[in-house]
Amino acid sequence: MTRKMTDFDQDAFDLWLEANTPGGRVELDPSMMFLATALAVTPVLSSSALTGSNAQQALQLDSAYSSAEPSEAVEKLQQSPATGCTMLLTLAREKSGYDPTLPAQTGSVQKFLSYVNQVLLCPLFGTILNDHIAPEFSGNWNNVINQIASYYVGIPEGDIDTLKQSLNSIAAAASSNPSTDETLNMFSQATLNVDRNNIDVYMYHTYVQMKTTIHSGGKHEPDKVSNQAFLSLYRVHLSFNSAEWPRQAANVHQQTEQSLSDWLANNSTPTGSLPANWHPS
Repeated sequence: MTRKMTDFDQDAFDLWLEANTPGGRVELDPSMMFLATALAVTPVLSSSALTGSNAQQALQLDSAYSSAEPSEAVEKLQQSPATGCTMLLTLAREKSGYDPTLPAQTGSVQKFLSYVNQVLLCPLFGTILNDHIAPEFSGNWNNVINQIASYYVGIPEGDIDTLKQSLNSIAAAASSNPSTDETLNMFSQATLNVDRNNIDVYMYHTYVQMKTTIHSGGKHEPDKVSNQAFLSLYRVHLSFNSAEWPRQAANVHQQTEQSLSDWLANNSTPTGSLPANWHPS
């Protein structure tokens, strides 16, 4: 079932598009800004993914657009809302200066947050969730890791497995260095989920801190081991207005030709750039 969208604000979208094109200088209303504040650590490991029951169809429509003759490009683009969604994501990312292929660039976190802010302000996206959670956990590391992973929705199972592997590596480091905080500015994940007529975007930024403490039992009691974890997780869930996209495709096409395939290829940190269990100094 397609979601009902409120009346579309064409003037607001025109302003957004002008502000997010090269050289755009229009000031935007910051009232819907992302809730996050910049973290002290700077590298941002990034990953992008396409999921959902209509993912393959989205890739086919994207391919039809990419291979279309110039005279047919806009028509094909109108038929590919997932491509349009990633075009707008690309414009916002490029405007912010955030480069997923350079995770350790100066100001990476701030640029990432600016990127998310620009997406939140785009009238073609409806905000379903924009929050920050900071739960604390204790107990067996396996249980803690499963609890942390449960806060992520819309991420492919394989990426959840990678998340758990990274958390396991931090837990192992914490256990081998008692009373020493082990931290990880883990990753920023963007997932485009295409399911029938609905397109959703999930964006996460994760920071994890784990600590193992050994309490001496003295001469007559065994030592007690306690594990603690702190999660700082910024979550954004957006819905894309697919019904409105055909009317906006021509104007957006004038500003960028980046496709869905381009978005998938250009929004992940290259393998080997930084290890998954990278620990900031």
